[in-house]
Amino acid sequence: MKYDRYILFSITTVILFISCRNPSRPDRDECVVVKDMLGREVKVPENIERIVGLRAGALRLLVYMDGADKVVGIEEAEKRGVRPYTIAHPELMELPLIGPSMGGDAELILKAQPDVIFITYTTKGDADDLQKKTHIPVVAIECPELGTARDTLYDSFRLIGKILHKEKRADSLISYIENSIDDLNIRSTGFPVEKKPSVYIGGVPYSGAHGICSTQPFYPPFLFLHANNVASEIDRRLVSHVKGTYIDKEKLISWNPDVLFIDASGLSLVKQDLAKNSPLNSSLKAIQNNAVHILLPYNNYAINYELVLINAWYTGKVLYPSGFANVKISQKANEILEVFLGKSIYKEINIISPGLQPVDQNEF
Repeated sequence: MKYDRYILFSITTVILFISCRNPSRPDRDECVVVKDMLGREVKVPENIERIVGLRAGALRLLVYMDGADKVVGIEEAEKRGVRPYTIAHPELMELPLIGPSMGGDAELILKAQPDVIFITYTTKGDADDLQKKTHIPVVAIECPELGTARDTLYDSFRLIGKILHKEKRADSLISYIENSIDDLNIRSTGFPVEKKPSVYIGGVPYSGAHGICSTQPFYPPFLFLHANNVASEIDRRLVSHVKGTYIDKEKLISWNPDVLFIDASGLSLVKQDLAKNSPLNSSLKAIQNNAVHILLPYNNYAINYELVLINAWYTGKVLYPSGFANVKISQKANEILEVFLGKSIYKEINIISPGLQPVDQNEF
């Protein structure tokens, strides 16, 4: 069924050569018709030389797809933050602005003269309006959850790959992710349920840093490792991919997980929540047993997919030491970063967001 979907997706992006004049790039004549992630049929130039990504996660996906050298402008939000893809490609930070975060500015986009605009978190109406204002093809892509909707992510990779003629790149990246998840699955299988420690992830960022009560009931590393995530019992109707999921401190005390993981982006706030003499500090056995670990940031202007995968390997070593005994985290992290971003930059990332390490109870 999954492969039938991929075949269908390929059929919907059949190449049709027709007139495709762009007022800002009169040299682009031939075009192809693709169906974007909103089901819109969009005419894009056959040969793409200049692109931009708008809204959370768009630029990240373009870099994943080896498109960094074609990007001609970035949003203001990209210049304010430090993210793995900008560490790997610092030249992006020198590009001209194409507007504020979450949408850009039509005049500034026109000035950058992209052949195609890629955009996330949009609607058919907004995408059509931007296309009318700029007379530049606008293609909607998506940045979904890796644990529960990665087929949608893969469709975005394939769509970008079709437009940029990087189909092999899309296939290789998808294969790497799937093989990695399969490996995680195998290494964590066979452990008796009664011997699996209960786990919780706190400090998960959503539009900024949050404390211990911000969590992810479908945290991908926990899903890939068959971990006993205490937050998985939360009603799905209360879970938001965009706004986040939050619990009461009393609920965390009630769950009392064996192992506590903290997102590095919320570490300072979590430390305040878990300060000595606080109810959480005195009640949580994970703190008393020194079973608290820091993970790399989950979100930063949408999901850091490469860091999520790195977190999964570190979490595996914590929960199933025997199954991951031959894995050296720094090497695995650099391998993943090399595949996603083209550079082994784990050392640089860890300087900015120290993670993948335990936290001593005396630090709270």
